[in-house]
Amino acid sequence: MYRTAAAVAAALILTGCTGDPKPLPMAATAESSRAVLVAALDGWKQSRTFQELVDQSPSLYFLDDEMKRGSKLLDYKIEGDGRPLGTGYSYVVTLTIHDRDGAKPPTRKKVAYTAVTEPKNVVSLEDRTP
Repeated sequence: MYRTAAAVAAALILTGCTGDPKPLPMAATAESSRAVLVAALDGWKQSRTFQELVDQSPSLYFLDDEMKRGSKLLDYKIEGDGRPLGTGYSYVVTLTIHDRDGAKPPTRKKVAYTAVTEPKNVVSLEDRTP
């Protein structure tokens, strides 16, 4: 019994199955994640819908509440380089947005997006304020 338990423990240690979680492998590069972010923002700026972005090839899932509400993206500026986050990269972006009705003057705000490219191209708004 002791030899069996020792053999199992040794096998687990040798194969890396210790109690510590391994970091996630990167599923995006800085270049690929930035390209996906630019494609998402350009699509929004061109008034493309969420579904149009999903239906293109390759599909792009862009998750942003302002876009979903119908706000118009007038301009954007990606602030600096992205930083690794999870399996993708996080980017700070300054947006110039016009509300859906156009009743108010355009507003500028800084937001943070996470962009990943595997298993799908996804850009999502982060909860943090940059």
